[in-house]
Amino acid sequence: MLVDYSYYIEDFGGEKISSESDFKRIRNLAETHLCNFTFNRIKNDVENEHLIKSCICEMCDTIYDMTLKDGGKVKKSENTDGYSVSYVTERIDGQDTEKALENKLYRIAKVYLGNTGLLYRGVC
Repeated sequence: MLVDYSYYIEDFGGEKISSESDFKRIRNLAETHLCNFTFNRIKNDVENEHLIKSCICEMCDTIYDMTLKDGGKVKKSENTDGYSVSYVTERIDGQDTEKALENKLYRIAKVYLGNTGLLYRGVC
């Protein structure tokens, strides 16, 4: 465990995930993705600890938005007079939701960790 709920709320300023039990479940998924993206190099990296924790928190918010918020549905349009709501379908530009989520999480990792060498796929 790299990030706890108190870090998410107090240090990162997270507001989307209001339940600690939901956060723990989402955090485990975010950390798993980040470990895969970095080939497990984040576990012993003290120098970039703040960036790693912030990255995980940002990933948690994205996972929450795409899977738990509104039952995992993203609103496409809403009409309040006649209360008509339509949602984005499961496919996003030919991708299923799982692949779209993975792509979003990798983009977040690139923003936070792109200049650290943690995402480097070559041989050191």
